[in-house]
Parts: sequence; structure tokens; C-alpha cells
Amino acid sequence: MDHKKRKNTYQRKTGTNKSTQQYLLFVEGRNTEKNYLDLLKKSNCKIMPVTHRGHGISKCVDFVNASDAAWRSMPAEERAKYGKRWLVFDDDGRDDFAAGIKLAREKEFGVAFSSMCIEYWFLLHFEDHDGSAIPKEGDSHSAAQIKMVNKYIAAYNKRTGNQVPLYDSGTKTVGEDFFDLMLAIDPVTHESRILNAFQRAKAIHEAKKRVGSEFRESVTTMYELLFALGVIEKRKDGTFTLYRK
Repeated sequence: MDHKKRKNTYQRKTGTNKSTQQYLLFVEGRNTEKNYLDLLKKSNCKIMPVTHRGHGISKCVDFVNASDAAWRSMPAEERAKYGKRWLVFDDDGRDDFAAGIKLAREKEFGVAFSSMCIEYWFLLHFEDHDGSAIPKEGDSHSAAQIKMVNKYIAAYNKRTGNQVPLYDSGTKTVGEDFFDLMLAIDPVTHESRILNAFQRAKAIHEAKKRVGSEFRESVTTMYELLFALGVIEKRKDGTFTLYRK
């Protein structure tokens, strides 16, 4: 995508977020979540996310405890900078996923979780998925969701003649072109895709909570983090919109 000639796309900010409010985010992954949140920080956030890169996890409970220990080891004046602390992690087949979320909430973290993977959040920018389980690709949960995302990127490229690189399942890095595509106006809904994803994720999560399956595939609460950061605002009439400076 030509960044100088974006057509029918959301014009994200490219400068530094000047917000004095900050939230501290501990993420499990080495690349995906950090790349995504760094790009989001340059967008229309009211509150700046300060992200601590992860190194992969084997147990969700261990990740929660390690993040809490890192928080407690900070000097009091450093902790005072942050209005809220969040954890961002996936199920990805871990048997203590639900226990990790419950423990994190007990420790007063906000939790942006995805079952199975954060790529489900990306998928909801393009597809009005029903929240059902997505069969694995080979032995991988994320590969299946990446394949679905790449189908939409390829279709966009074919339709428009643009060359947005496919999401790389190896590096799992969120590039600027892909990020911009997720913020672009959807030609069917005529809304920004990120707002579509917010509404879809919210509806799925709330429906699952009503029947006691909050943590079961497929679900993501990334929408709650975006709302907390001020990327999405609630209007007086109860509807949602993108925050604009």
C-alpha cells in the first residue's frame, strides 16, 4: 500500500502520542503483540500503552506471577506513572488458560486474552465470525487463523491492485501495511474495520459469558483493551465510534 496515497483507508497518526496517561502492558509474545501495540500507540489512543515485550510462555499462571513480580519490583515512583496494568496473552492450547485469567483478575490486572490466538482478533477485522472453534492447520491454532486472515489480504490485493504483504506465520510481525488495512474502511459495512472488530469481539464475548463459556474458542477481549486505551469511545446514545483528536 502506498502510504503517501492511501485510498479509502483510516489515516492513522504517525507522530508520538502526547498523552500523559499511561497503562503498563505485559505481553506474552516476542513480536506480534508488541508490534501491534506500538503501531496502535501512533494511532488515536487517549492513553499511551507502554509495552513490555514477552519471550513466549509455557504456563499462563507463571506468566501472570512473573508479570506481577516484575510490577512489584519497580520503584514506587515508577509504578505511580501508570493508571492501570494489563496482561495480553493467548490460550494456544494451554491447560491453565482460564486459571491464568482468573488469577490475573484477582491480582487486579486488566486482561486482554484470546482463545485461541491474537490472530483471531485480526480475523474479526475482516470476517463476522460466529465464535465457533476453528480447526487447527496441521498442529497449529495460529496457523489456521493466519491462513484465514491471509485469504482476506490476498482478496484485497486482487481487488485493488495493492500489494499488502501477507501476514508472515514465521516472524508473526504486524507490518504497517497490514495494520493500516485493519483500520481501513470496509467496503461492505462502510465502517472502519477496527470498529467492526470491536463490535464483533464484544458481541461474541458477551454471548459466551451468558452461557458460562467465556474462555472457550473462539473469543478475544482485545476489544476491552482498545476501549480502555481510548481507541474506541462510547457515544451518549450507547453506540461506539473511533476516537478522533
